[in-house]
Amino acid sequence: MRNMKRLAIAGLMLFSFLFIFIQLVVVASTSAPRRSHAELPGVRVEDLYNNNCARCHGGDGRGDTPLGHTYNAPDFTDLKWWQENSDITSTGSLISIVTRGKGGMPAFGKKLKRAEIQSLVRYMKKFKNQKSPN
Repeated sequence: MRNMKRLAIAGLMLFSFLFIFIQLVVVASTSAPRRSHAELPGVRVEDLYNNNCARCHGGDGRGDTPLGHTYNAPDFTDLKWWQENSDITSTGSLISIVTRGKGGMPAFGKKLKRAEIQSLVRYMKKFKNQKSPN
């Protein structure tokens, strides 16, 4: 009978400990600030673009650079290009192209973090339909 009481008390203490531990984990996970993919600590997406993409795609996304002409870089400001290439312009496809490379474009998957590549693709998509009327 005495062992039964000890066993019951030990079980109750274990249950209480687990309950408190789980509550602490839940509170900690819900109160921690969450970062969106656009928030990269200490890194500006404009700097990532300028340091990794602009030499071919241009700072304005038009691809009007010597390397852009060499590798036939697309004009991201041209809505017609987006429409004609809709099979590769989804966010997932663009992330894959930046990660693995395509044609003359090098792969950035080993150089940049996935979150950085995602941010670059979102940034690049902002050039869409930015072409000024001629």
